[in-house]
Parts: sequence; structure tokens; C-alpha cells
Amino acid sequence: MMLAIGALLGCAATLLTLAIWRSLTRTPHCGWCATASNWPTSRHDALRCRGYVQDRRRERLRDIRNGRPVEEPNPWGEAYLLEEEIAQRTKADA
Repeated sequence: MMLAIGALLGCAATLLTLAIWRSLTRTPHCGWCATASNWPTSRHDALRCRGYVQDRRRERLRDIRNGRPVEEPNPWGEAYLLEEEIAQRTKADA
């Protein structure tokens, strides 16, 4: 009887430890991809997601066109440039 109780307590402690470990070492999660693909999670950070970055770039360009205040500096640098940004840069270089 004592052996069975010990085994149950050991299993419960192990499951609790695994649950805590998993919550502490969770992989990066991209909410944009989770929403767009209807999957519960993804394996990358949102700042590395092409869709997320391009949506934020479109919002930023729209804010600039409409005269709204824009956060500077651009946190994405040269990652995932939009076609209109590429066109603006090639016109500036020419």
C-alpha cells in the first residue's frame, strides 16, 4: 500500500515538474501567424515573422501618408521590405 502511494506521489511530482518546466522554457510564439493560420502556436518570434513585419510596415507607411506620429527608429531595419518601400528607395538612389 505504501509503495502504491509513493508511486502516485512520484508521478504527480514528475508531472508537476514537467508542467512547470514547459511553461518556463516555452518556445517563441507569433500571435500573427497563430491568428492567420488558426493554429494555436508557432515556432518563431513575431519580430521575425514576414507577415507580421509587413503588416506593421504597411501601418507605418499609412501613418506617414496620413500625417500621424510614427515611432522612430524603424525596429525592423531592412527585413521584409514592401514593394512600395523598394520603389521609394530606388527612386532616391537614381
